[in-house]
Amino acid sequence: MSSHPWLQTRRQIVENNYRLPPEATAEVEALFSKMEQLAMTCLDQTMFENQMSAGPLAMEYNNLLAKYAQYYVVNGQVGSERLSSMQKESAAAAAADHAKSMVEREIHTMTVQAMPEELRQLKFGGLRVVPVIGPIIQWIDNIRWIRALFGRNRQNGQDNTNI
Repeated sequence: MSSHPWLQTRRQIVENNYRLPPEATAEVEALFSKMEQLAMTCLDQTMFENQMSAGPLAMEYNNLLAKYAQYYVVNGQVGSERLSSMQKESAAAAAADHAKSMVEREIHTMTVQAMPEELRQLKFGGLRVVPVIGPIIQWIDNIRWIRALFGRNRQNGQDNTNI
């Protein structure tokens, strides 16, 4: 069961969280084969993730996880072994949400890693990393901090913590 490295997280979600019957395993392998073919046509993981999310494979993957939600393992037991019908619906939604969030997290991580360093700094540091604006913002924050430290302006009784 070889898999392209870009598919490892998705494959691990299925392998670690589901106890699938043979007919489901065949369906999963067919879907992963399609994903494998897409991965082989992409130059990098970012391209793969973009094409994956824009195409029908992402929906197919999520639908597959929701379809076999009754085989989602909770505390060592398959959901269908111990859940009522209402709990099965809840488990299906939770499994689909979990899979979706794992994929979104992977896509976000890969996208951030693919960004140029300057763009990454701007994303996480905001305007503080912009050459002229950053020091001005820091200077204003320092003034606010000092004013807050000493409280109200004693001459006119106004609160000068806001610039």
